[in-house]
Amino acid sequence: MTKGSTKHYILMADVVSSSEFEAEPLRKQLKELTESCNTTLSEHILSPYTITLGDEFQGIASSLESAIKTIFFFEEESLRKQNDFKLHYALHFGKIDTKINPDIAYEMMGPGLTRTRELLTNKKRGRKRFEFDLYDETETLQFSRLFEVLDVFILSWKKEDYPLILDMIQNDNNAEVGEMYEKNRDQIWKRRRTLMINEYNQLKDFILTYIQQL
Repeated sequence: MTKGSTKHYILMADVVSSSEFEAEPLRKQLKELTESCNTTLSEHILSPYTITLGDEFQGIASSLESAIKTIFFFEEESLRKQNDFKLHYALHFGKIDTKINPDIAYEMMGPGLTRTRELLTNKKRGRKRFEFDLYDETETLQFSRLFEVLDVFILSWKKEDYPLILDMIQNDNNAEVGEMYEKNRDQIWKRRRTLMINEYNQLKDFILTYIQQL
């Protein structure tokens, strides 16, 4: 273990309505998702995302930007893997009293972890899929608003479109995407417009740029 600073960005997530899914396949999919994140975004992680219970996991990000990039990674990697489930997130900037474990997100204690778990497990009516409690009330509210809008796009997408959606997110050339799906550029343009891919990308870019100005 390595000694960390007083406060860190703690990210936890669990599966929305996990009781509706078979336990073992769900745990396998979560394991694949977290392992993919830990490998791809290793430079953004202080303590790797680790499954703590059957339907939830936690980790420590190196910064706010890293935490937000991780959320986007989980959402887009879920499109790639065509997962049936959605994740509910809790991101909190809080105190960890023990040393940061760089190998697995276990054996750490502190009020920050307690608060993040409270956010995650709160079953209040109308709870949002993206929960924030950051260093400033204004920033907490702003990120809550931004991700609430973002989620409108994501929840409107259907599983059968996930591969196409991900390719459109990652490639703005309609002709190139069309070749992958045996469609012409006009057909892809129409799908991009219907699925609000440009709006998703613009909002994502805004969020990541906004963080740089904090």
